[in-house]
Amino acid sequence: MLRSCLLTTFVGTAASLVATTSGLLLGSFHSHQTASPSRRTNTIMRAKSNSNNSKDKAVIDLQLHTIRQSPAETLVSLSEACNTLGVESFDVYGDYQSNPHQSYLREFESEVASCFGKDDAVFCLSGGLAQSIALMIHANSHSTAINDSSEVRAFACHPTSHLLLHENDAYSELLGMEALITGSTMDFDIDNFKQNGCYGMAPMMLSDVKDILSSENNDTLTSYPNQKSITCNDISTLMLELPHREIGGKLTPWDEVQGMSALCKEKGVKFHCDGARIFEGSAGYGHEALAQTAEPFDSVYISFYKGVGAVSGAMLLGDSEFIAEARIWLRRFGGNLYSVLPYAVSSWDGFRKNCRDDVFMERRRKLARVIDVLNADSNVQSIVQFDPAVPQTSMIHGYVKASLDDCKRALLTVEQSTGIRVLMRLNKVNDDESSFGCRFEWSVGTSNVLIDDEHFIKGWQEFSRVLDGIVSG
Repeated sequence: MLRSCLLTTFVGTAASLVATTSGLLLGSFHSHQTASPSRRTNTIMRAKSNSNNSKDKAVIDLQLHTIRQSPAETLVSLSEACNTLGVESFDVYGDYQSNPHQSYLREFESEVASCFGKDDAVFCLSGGLAQSIALMIHANSHSTAINDSSEVRAFACHPTSHLLLHENDAYSELLGMEALITGSTMDFDIDNFKQNGCYGMAPMMLSDVKDILSSENNDTLTSYPNQKSITCNDISTLMLELPHREIGGKLTPWDEVQGMSALCKEKGVKFHCDGARIFEGSAGYGHEALAQTAEPFDSVYISFYKGVGAVSGAMLLGDSEFIAEARIWLRRFGGNLYSVLPYAVSSWDGFRKNCRDDVFMERRRKLARVIDVLNADSNVQSIVQFDPAVPQTSMIHGYVKASLDDCKRALLTVEQSTGIRVLMRLNKVNDDESSFGCRFEWSVGTSNVLIDDEHFIKGWQEFSRVLDGIVSG
């Protein structure tokens, strides 16, 4: 994906700059192309026990998806990245008046925008900030377009949207907006979703969107959180998460994404992508370019600290007019810092290193291989259900048929006997009607992608055997 994007981005620059940049990129690409034995060993050795006992031996941590560095190591890496990327001066208040030839930050934004097939992009410190800006701009534009003086401003999203579950109703408290939840909302319970997960829930589908956007003008819909009566004309934005994190990385079928885009255009609604894990989503669809994944959307948010491995950072992408307004709102929201260099350089470095054609595809393939073997093992299947049963991206969720305490006992036994830590993060399920006692998220990233498949299979098989013994008494 990135090689072709970069070639387009750098067309028209001075010959010397092209030569220099090409050399840096090729060096970066090839140095991360394959996992050498030393990198594999270092990854395993970094996965230390959480105990403070220095005598604890190293373990193979199957769930740890990011190679961890100490603060000092991270700062050294940032210094090296500045040299590699040619960053020689600080950005100042977003370098709004500069162009990509004058500012490393504007060059970074332009590079990412080009890769995603959008006119422009603006760097933000967080996804919450980026998506609040997108919702505000689209809502203002919608109200102006329909000459609407109504006090109700709404957007539509899936029941598991990050905005609903993890942002303390910021869209309502700060933006004065209401959410219209797609699909059946009879059982919508935020606390239940947070505590017990969303086993078996489907991603947003075109039929869900049609139920909202194709309703008659006089039909009323009920919003969240304030239970207001609204109509489809009040909805300015449809937000689609690719992939849906809270349901195990499931993807809306691509033809349905395109159908949603067409319907939004017909109804005068902006189509926004919550692309916190869009790199994983693009690989899940088998797209050859990130621009193909971003094409149906009016605006796209992407994150750099998840699969890309940056310290922190996000970016909002769209057409030139949208991003020009986004820069104004970034300042209004207090996100236009004097300098964002540590976060932006970390993000740019991670983008260059991880967004090659094969990286996220290989992560998905690895998880699919391991899950395929585990699904065929009756002992493993007797204690855990994966959701989805077949991974659609490099992420999956698991639900264990045992209590959290029993799982912890079994995991500790396996770690002590094999040196393999199968899971280190589990959440208790508090649902008396469920057969599941705990649940977990499993992603493949820069760290655990380097671990041999055999370690995953051995660890899970031993975990299922030990847990079965504990549960059976």
